[in-house]
Amino acid sequence: MEVVRRRALLGLFLLSLAAGACGQASAPQVVVYTSEDQVFSEPILKNFEKSSGIAVRAVYDTEETKSTGVALRIVAERDHPQADVFWGNEPLRAVMLKREGLLQPYESPGSRDIPKRYRDPEGYWTGFAARARVIVYNTQQVKPGNAPSSVRDLADPRWKGRAGLANPLFGTTTTQIAALFTLWGDQTTKTFLSAMKRNDVKLVTSNGEARDLVWPSSTRTRPASARSSCRTSWRWSGARRIRTRRGS
Repeated sequence: MEVVRRRALLGLFLLSLAAGACGQASAPQVVVYTSEDQVFSEPILKNFEKSSGIAVRAVYDTEETKSTGVALRIVAERDHPQADVFWGNEPLRAVMLKREGLLQPYESPGSRDIPKRYRDPEGYWTGFAARARVIVYNTQQVKPGNAPSSVRDLADPRWKGRAGLANPLFGTTTTQIAALFTLWGDQTTKTFLSAMKRNDVKLVTSNGEARDLVWPSSTRTRPASARSSCRTSWRWSGARRIRTRRGS
């Protein structure tokens, strides 16, 4: 986490210098659009302000539009761009913004030790942190030995009406489904999605809501003996990325 924090701070510092060189003579400021959870991104941005003396004006995604809100805002602002830095929480929107011609290439000195597979070959984005996709289950309802161990299990009839998934039209679930199309092919993935629908898998607004259905927030403040227990059983890796926009 410390390495991630340092890379993020270094990237923001260098990007803000570039933005400031093109800006006004007023106090330096960098505008950051981020879909990373505010609880994690805001402390990093605050630390950057303290260490650099450069003010940060942050625009955060909402939970319901996570990953898509600020990215689409950049698209809408293409003729009058407002953001200096786009800090995403998954890779697809960076690819989309690059295709739209809304990013500038930037090679951060802090990315030199990051493997090339996690960086755009033309320097339009850099992946600097890992994330995980997990299946969460309540151990008071499901024994560990019987818990689903694969995303394929969501289509298993024994979980009919008992599973939930964040809406794949938004957020990091979009990337997960896109990865399945790449790994499994179109027909297999479409068959799987149809099977999940028949299995009454509930689509919810966010990963947070899916977690809350398994582990309600009201139980987290109760004595340990009264709490619902929550575990994860399956992981799928992705990446969070930081990028610049056109026309600083």
